[in-house]
Amino acid sequence: MKKYKLILICFLLLSHSLLAIQAIIPDSIIGKQEEIKNFKVDIELAISTYSGQNSEFFFTYYYEEPDRIYLETDDYVLLPKDALKTLQPGFFQLDKYEYNYLGQKEGLHILELIPLDRQEKYRMVLALDPEKALIRAGELFFQMGNYQEEFKVLVDFAEIEGYSLPVYIEGKLAVPAKFGIGSEIKEYREGTFWLKFKDYSINIVLPESIKKKMSSN
Repeated sequence: MKKYKLILICFLLLSHSLLAIQAIIPDSIIGKQEEIKNFKVDIELAISTYSGQNSEFFFTYYYEEPDRIYLETDDYVLLPKDALKTLQPGFFQLDKYEYNYLGQKEGLHILELIPLDRQEKYRMVLALDPEKALIRAGELFFQMGNYQEEFKVLVDFAEIEGYSLPVYIEGKLAVPAKFGIGSEIKEYREGTFWLKFKDYSINIVLPESIKKKMSSN
């Protein structure tokens, strides 16, 4: 009888933990992120291919809800699309995902999110701080082009004006190396990349010139 009571207690504790994490995430973390209507941030990007070819880019990233972006730069910037999705506040909305609670690590709750849209070729794991209601770190796993391999991207978040925003991203990617007549990608070259973010401005009045460029994208 004691054995069954112990099992029941463990089950109740686990259920309470799962219910707690379900309540914490959408209300105090996701809800907070959705307060961000727009922002701009300066980004430094470095890409290194295994052939030894290195490239650096500098640009300003503008975002306006729900999903409008504009890159202000003098360079042609090649960016890993799925990695940049993490910049948008609505990216973590739980109604887009099925999710699994993976337990705790160093006081943080670990959550795996898998898109309900099976055409999306990524999944992610987030480390959440329930006391501060913040995202501390993330891992994004995605596929590119014809690759079957899953690329891994690490994302570091920082608390900026009370919100969880990326400050550093690094990982592997496949860089288009050869194009066909119709601009289709014929060949990829594997490489690594990192992005550094600084000077966030949140919920500001965006210049009209930037808003027009966003609308035309």
